Amino acid sequence: MRDLVVGIDAGGTKTRAFAVTRAGEIVGRGAGGGANLLSSPDPEGSIAAALHEALAGRLPDAVVLSCSGGERDADRAKGRAILASLLGPEVAVDVTHDALAALYAGDPSGCGVVLISGTGSIAYGRNDQGEEQRCGGWGYLVGDEGSAFWLGAEGLRAASYDHDGRGSPTRITQHLFEDLGASDFNGVLPLLYGKPHPPPAIQAATRAVARAYADGDAIAVNIVQRGARHLAEMAATVARALLLEGGPVYLAGGAFENVRPLEKAVRLELLGTLPRAAVEPVREEPAMGAARLAARLAWGAP
Repeated sequence: MRDLVVGIDAGGTKTRAFAVTRAGEIVGRGAGGGANLLSSPDPEGSIAAALHEALAGRLPDAVVLSCSGGERDADRAKGRAILASLLGPEVAVDVTHDALAALYAGDPSGCGVVLISGTGSIAYGRNDQGEEQRCGGWGYLVGDEGSAFWLGAEGLRAASYDHDGRGSPTRITQHLFEDLGASDFNGVLPLLYGKPHPPPAIQAATRAVARAYADGDAIAVNIVQRGARHLAEMAATVARALLLEGGPVYLAGGAFENVRPLEKAVRLELLGTLPRAAVEPVREEPAMGAARLAARLAWGAP
């Protein structure tokens, strides 16, 4: 036995990999670009870059890839095929959804509710009876409310209304144009349509919402507050279904890091929807949660 496993967290914009020993020590880290199995241009290349950097020539006992859509049969098969091609038949591999890995990053036993706001959004929970529940996570064309993409799309919509004169003026517009080097809304469109997911204009609009919020812009504040309400209701729906109204609720995802007011707003909303719940950030990266799942695959439950 090689006493080494790897957990990979493949997101829409970045991929992280941790090589972890049986004792739980991280001995290698790797990074790559976005590796969403449905929308990223080169998920295999991003996964390979992160995996090879983390392993540094070593061979692991098992590797678990966590990604959006990792619960779907087609995506699981695609992810397993990528890992098998990179690692060969000697290494045990599996694919799981990113919310499960994030929950294991928050709690090594994998119990509680995790609320993710990254490129997309989802609430997922698991209780000590092993029952599972999810809410949201259906993608940006359906919802992903409260996610970085949703915040950016709402910001773009507000900026377009401002630009047209059919909506209230907002600082989002100025920040968006400055970020993209555009003089009007026509300059935004080439960076929005026909681009990889998420397109540069969405990312710039998410940043613009955060900056306008810091300026005290009422429209930006409203967007963040609406996103927070959506996220809190997702978490509450899962918690109630699993009888986990007391939590814990773990917060994870890049939107909480990049749009700082969002986390505070979600916490305030959760006080109303789940007043007894303990709420805390996931203190370890989701790649560590995936590594814990890889350890269970390689060596069984601790």
